[in-house]
Amino acid sequence: MKRKKIKRFKRAMKVDKNVTFSYKKVDVLSRFVNEQGSILAREESGLTQKQQRNLARSVKRARHLALLPFTQVL
Repeated sequence: MKRKKIKRFKRAMKVDKNVTFSYKKVDVLSRFVNEQGSILAREESGLTQKQQRNLARSVKRARHLALLPFTQVL
């Protein structure tokens, strides 16, 4: 019997392990938002689950305070 190979997905972006997200750091948050304004998935951004939750929380706060746009395409 042949074993199936398990495919591991590649990390798309190199992200520092100790990265912290804050709604005030708009330049950092904008790297994880695509052209349409949606937050990148974990597979695309290369973040851990905990980092992805913190990123989503920070992006939503920045949008609420009008630091980030909800959409970037008119």
